[in-house]
Amino acid sequence: RVEKELGGGGMSRVFLAEEVRLGRRVVIKVLPPEMAAGVSVDRFEREIQLAAKLQHPHVVPLLSAGSSDDLLYYIMPFIEGESLRAKLAREGELPVAEVLRILRDVLDALAYAHRHHVVHRDIKPDNVLLSEGHALVTDFGVAKAVAESTGKHTLTSMGVALGTPAYMAPEQATADPHTDHRADIYAVGAMAYEMLSGRPPFAATTAQAMLAAHVTEAPEPVTKHRTTVPAALNELILRCLEKKPADRWQRADELIPHVAAMLTPTGGITPSGTQPLTPIAAEADGAAAAAAPVDPLRVAGLFVASSLVVLLVVYAVVQLVGLPDWVFAGAIALLAIGLPIMLLTSHHERRRALARSSGRLSATPSGGLTPHFTWRKAFLGGGIAFATLGVVSAGYMAMRVLGIGPVGTLVASGVIGEGEPIILADFTDRTGDSVLAATFTEAFRVDLSQSPTVRLMQVGELRDALRRMQREATVLDVELAREVAEREGVKAVVAGEINSAGGGYVLSVRLVAPETGDALVALRETADGPTKIIPAIDRLSKQLRERIGESLKTIRANEPLAEVTTSSLEALRKYSQAYRAQAAGEIQRAIELAEEAIALDSTFAMAYRFLAITISNTFGQQSRVVAASRKAYEYRDRLPERERYLTIANYYDDVEFDLPRVIGAYRALLERRPEDFTALNNLSLRLQMRREWAEAEQLAARAIASGNQWQNYGNAVATLIAQGKVAEGNAVLKQFEERWPGSPQVPRLRAHQAGAARDFARVSVELAAMPPETKQDPNWRAQTSLMQFVSEQVRGRLAVAERHIREDMAAEQARGSPGGYVAAATELALLDLRYRNAAGAAVTKLEEALRHAPLRDMEPVDRPYAPLAYVYAEARQPERAKQLLREYEAAVPDGQRRANGFRHIAAAAVAKAEGRYREAVSLYRAGHDESFCGTCALFELGQAFEKAGEPDSALAVYERAVNTPNLYRMYDEHATLAPTYKRLGELYEERADRERALDYYARFVDLWKDADPELQPVVNEVRGRMARLVGEK
Repeated sequence: RVEKELGGGGMSRVFLAEEVRLGRRVVIKVLPPEMAAGVSVDRFEREIQLAAKLQHPHVVPLLSAGSSDDLLYYIMPFIEGESLRAKLAREGELPVAEVLRILRDVLDALAYAHRHHVVHRDIKPDNVLLSEGHALVTDFGVAKAVAESTGKHTLTSMGVALGTPAYMAPEQATADPHTDHRADIYAVGAMAYEMLSGRPPFAATTAQAMLAAHVTEAPEPVTKHRTTVPAALNELILRCLEKKPADRWQRADELIPHVAAMLTPTGGITPSGTQPLTPIAAEADGAAAAAAPVDPLRVAGLFVASSLVVLLVVYAVVQLVGLPDWVFAGAIALLAIGLPIMLLTSHHERRRALARSSGRLSATPSGGLTPHFTWRKAFLGGGIAFATLGVVSAGYMAMRVLGIGPVGTLVASGVIGEGEPIILADFTDRTGDSVLAATFTEAFRVDLSQSPTVRLMQVGELRDALRRMQREATVLDVELAREVAEREGVKAVVAGEINSAGGGYVLSVRLVAPETGDALVALRETADGPTKIIPAIDRLSKQLRERIGESLKTIRANEPLAEVTTSSLEALRKYSQAYRAQAAGEIQRAIELAEEAIALDSTFAMAYRFLAITISNTFGQQSRVVAASRKAYEYRDRLPERERYLTIANYYDDVEFDLPRVIGAYRALLERRPEDFTALNNLSLRLQMRREWAEAEQLAARAIASGNQWQNYGNAVATLIAQGKVAEGNAVLKQFEERWPGSPQVPRLRAHQAGAARDFARVSVELAAMPPETKQDPNWRAQTSLMQFVSEQVRGRLAVAERHIREDMAAEQARGSPGGYVAAATELALLDLRYRNAAGAAVTKLEEALRHAPLRDMEPVDRPYAPLAYVYAEARQPERAKQLLREYEAAVPDGQRRANGFRHIAAAAVAKAEGRYREAVSLYRAGHDESFCGTCALFELGQAFEKAGEPDSALAVYERAVNTPNLYRMYDEHATLAPTYKRLGELYEERADRERALDYYARFVDLWKDADPELQPVVNEVRGRMARLVGEK
């Protein structure tokens, strides 16, 4: 019984299941249909049987293998734990001792397998599982089973059969038929290299370049990347990575003693830098010491030293436990009182000691304080004083936690629940400067956002509530905020005002009960001038958070407001105006204000992050997004913790495109703030890119529950549609419509839903409902024109489609995006190529666009190299296409190239144009897997399979292309859906599958029934085929 899908990429799927008869959990790995199409099932099962005989503590056994319909699968036990790949993605470099333990287990497994004549061929972190402190190797024999059963041993046959490029031995890379077990030793070396340095031995942007590096380049020493790696371990790894098998370790058995020796500490070695301890001189005889004079200076010195130790301990307790600041001040006061007492005590004790040592008896006064100045009473008094301080502190904390008396917090007394929302009203201005009050509000919002106890209602939630109240408001004053709070069940409103006071300001904040307007908390701070306003806001916010019930420990852990925003009040003003402009939908104005804020403070990290996200969300110039993200990351230490994690994620997304690090940053934030709606939404989106739909769906649902933001709904609908849960997706869309009436995002999402349902005529109907103001915004015009273009092109309405793509080009010009203008021009050119076979006309349109917007005038990351190369390749000009791809490789940074999966599709088009069909297959696959889309490149992949003489694989890919659900698939299939339908009909007709042929022919005719006249001959041809098939009854 299958429980759930664990994951898998474009080339395999992995399921967790329960073997009901035995009551145990197993893992089922299924090969995709296009891979299985050319596999001999009998030979596959024979090869798997050989691997299934392996029984070893560090080998995950194969339980079973078989086939069902067109699917091949094999079954293994479910291993609790994680893969080495997951651990590396989370931690990067691993401790040397841990690496050695993993190596020992892996080598032990390989030595056993090699003795039984089984070679793994695909050793990599994904195939090493970590469980209970042990490493286990999985998928033994699978690579060979696929290779042997297909009878293909070339690098391009099935892609995964011979290994993974990052760990592939040179002889594997060159398809040497004499490849043996020493290829596994090479892969172990590559894996060990990555465990120690956090990176594989070679870096390359394509599989071909990676294979070439394995064959031709020498790896750098591990110690170059990590100097603490022992020299012996470095030499061991480099010998594993020798190019010639004869120069490597010859057997896994040879390596195990060396690894074991490095795991065992050498006895008798004294760490450098240590010295023998000097014996402490024995103290003098007790009687003599008692008689010795007690020096007051010595007592004072000892007391000061002891006091410093006591203060350090008290300070540590205050910080770690979260005690109030007065506890530390109280300790200082007690020690200050104790110093004169200790000095007086030492004076009297000295006199007593001298009297005893001289043998004279001296009368002790029976009255006064002198009898009380003894060491015993001094120490006892000090102990009692500090014990009293401890009892008072404990009593204060108990009253605070239990909500007793004036020190009880609002959370403890039940007035507000921890994590419940509160509303921040717009603060009132009493100075005559309304922008100053808005700045005060925004700064307070930033500081309160650092609190894990307080949750401010987000702009979207407030907008939702105001719409339900049928209220339109640009200012949320305290009375309106109270009304919203009362209707929404929110228990408190934060209100504030700023007043002038001579040359300074008085800032006051109240936490108000919505029903009565009573002040639950009232606080006030003064600022001597404009430069003191931000520190005053910081003090006010922290006092309010303390009174609400936040731990003093977490409050102290937050950086001062000036350090996480800006010390420039004017820059903060501009930022607060930008924030409000964005909330009002004035995107261009928001961008301009953020840039003004940055001009006033070039270290304003929060403004940089705001700018990067705002430009990115409107699909603006990538160069501006990269520049702003890079600056935000550079100054990330000037951000609150939450913003810091989001900035790290944005940097690795926008600049480096390191998806594991992006996901790691969001997961780290969610560990601290489990219901952070931004992290939930963005993590869901990144898991969608990896096609991990189930977890993405859960995260999107949590994001909606945590914050009413429009992005959350679109991503939730996308996860549901991708899993075929159309009804559930439509329910979320309906919820979105109810909560965001009047938002332009509603008709936009409805249009995408129509495209996903292939109701393309409805796309234009939905877009017609966009608010009128969006027609004036070039950002919106660019998006809607593109959507109308694809919905018309897919139906063969070329004239209308051409008009919309020209509108898109004009909108890109209007918003200053020459790269977007040229990219839109490539779609215009492709209309001539795809439907009219007019390569000359297509190239002419491209050249005209490039004269208008030359590539040299754009930043490299904004230049649409890949779309241009694709069009030139399709226009039978592969040399020009290759020239563009070479320029792209040289001009655009690695991270930006990794983010662009279309580069593979362009390279595949070149390979196809030059007749290199096997290479085209691999490149189209890479393009599909790295483009994070639903069906892009699948039609072209099917064509390449046909050219390569693999019609069964082509058929399987075409079926995937038309039957894979995706919310945004109209962008992937606007040019390929009709030809895919037609080709499927032809293939099934060739196979005498009349029913399926008629089905796909009918879909084609229905799709193009309203196509332009120039396409109707094709429609009539298909109708004729249908008539012939119907006549064959």
